[in-house]
Amino acid sequence: MKLFVNGCSLTHGHKDWQFDMLPPDWVWPSLMSDKFDETVNFAWEGGSNHRVVRTTLEFFDKIKDPSDWLAIIQWTTPYSRTELYDAETNTYFGYCEGSPDPVFDLTANTKFVTIPKAFYRTIELYKQTTIIRSHTLLESNFIYQNFLLSEYFKRRGIKFVFVSLSSHSFVHPENDHPLVKYLSRENYLDTTLTSFINPSTKHLIESDTDYHPNKAGHKVVANYITRELETRNYL
Repeated sequence: MKLFVNGCSLTHGHKDWQFDMLPPDWVWPSLMSDKFDETVNFAWEGGSNHRVVRTTLEFFDKIKDPSDWLAIIQWTTPYSRTELYDAETNTYFGYCEGSPDPVFDLTANTKFVTIPKAFYRTIELYKQTTIIRSHTLLESNFIYQNFLLSEYFKRRGIKFVFVSLSSHSFVHPENDHPLVKYLSRENYLDTTLTSFINPSTKHLIESDTDYHPNKAGHKVVANYITRELETRNYL
């Protein structure tokens, strides 16, 4: 069995790496790699769910027979990130709230390019209109992304699970959006066991201002996901 993972810095790691696309060896996918014939980690720091969906589809569309692959998708917050494509430079630029610079997707373009002025203008407009983009709209888009990847995986015969490391990126089963009832709940891991924004798990995060899991936290995540995969007979 081969493993494909995608997500944000909670999966790629938020330190100890250079711009070489390689996550450090202490993040949870790396800790699980000895259980698989091959491990591909497409997660990227500051990446949005738009990027997660796009790069996941691009990866599996190149594989003729993906039946021996398992996909683990770590959804990130749907409320403060987006992605834009610039045709002139053939580059995807991401936006992550709190960062003045764009998130270069080096999994799609492995060199830095001159950032188009239009990107900054669009991002300024995006930030200015955040207040009028309703929570309901952003949540609805997130549910559509869940539905899209879920249906794609099932159609291609790819084993998959969705995981959230924050309650902000979890589709609750009691959500009243009409698409929620079509999502396969058995493919969702219980987010409450892996949420680090919790006083009882403070020893597993970097600090009171940095909710990224530390090395001990990544071990907990790896062990939890491994147990869940074994329960599903994926390992």
